[in-house]
Order: sequence, then structure tokens, then C-alpha cells
Amino acid sequence: MRIFLVFFLLLPVFAQTKSQSSNDQKKTIYYVQSVYSQLHQNPSKFSRVLSTFECGQPFYVLSSPISEFYQVEYSNYKGFMSTNVLSKRKPDGCWQDMYRRFFDQIEIGVTEIHYWGRLQDLLIKGESK
Repeated sequence: MRIFLVFFLLLPVFAQTKSQSSNDQKKTIYYVQSVYSQLHQNPSKFSRVLSTFECGQPFYVLSSPISEFYQVEYSNYKGFMSTNVLSKRKPDGCWQDMYRRFFDQIEIGVTEIHYWGRLQDLLIKGESK
């Protein structure tokens, strides 16, 4: 009986240290660098898209890169985002911020945002030799 009593008294202490360690794990913040980028269910650019985010959006990075994708978290979204579109520094040249009045006046629907994000996702970026 005493063992159970001690166990139940120490249970909140162990639960608290576990939650603190999970909070410490997601300290690294990365920002979206492209106009629109997509959050995927799996670490592949052909996997199901969970949502599309715009330039400058912050994400908590939960793991080191897995086949060119970071496992990230934003609010209640958890998924994978390409390492090509994330950076540790917040971008200065986001079109949505530079041309806010223009973006506010044009009516871009969810479908168009998804397709722009898909284009950015499938675009191969690099330099020629």
C-alpha cells in the first residue's frame, strides 16, 4: 500500500519533467523563404499536403533533416517541410510583406494558394555550371 502511495505522489514530478523535455526539444525556429510552401504528411514532395503557408511563417523544427525534409510543427499542424524552403533567419524580402496592398486587393482563393505552393514545392532550384 505504501509503495502505491509513494508512486502516486511522485507521478506528477515525472510527468512534469517529461513535458519540459518535450518543450525543450522544439526550440529551433525556422522560417519559410518561398512565397508559398506546403506542409506534407510524409518526407516526400509527392506525399499528401496538409496545408500551405506563406513566406515568413515560423515553424518549430522537431528533427534533423530526413531525406531533405525537416519534421516541423506549427500550431496544431505536424508534418514535413522541404529543407530548401526553410531558413533560420526571417526573410526580409517576402512579397506578401513588400506588396501588402497588392496582395490585399487581389482575391486569391485557397485553391490558387495551394497551386502556387505546389509549384514552389516542385520547382528545382539551383545554379547551372
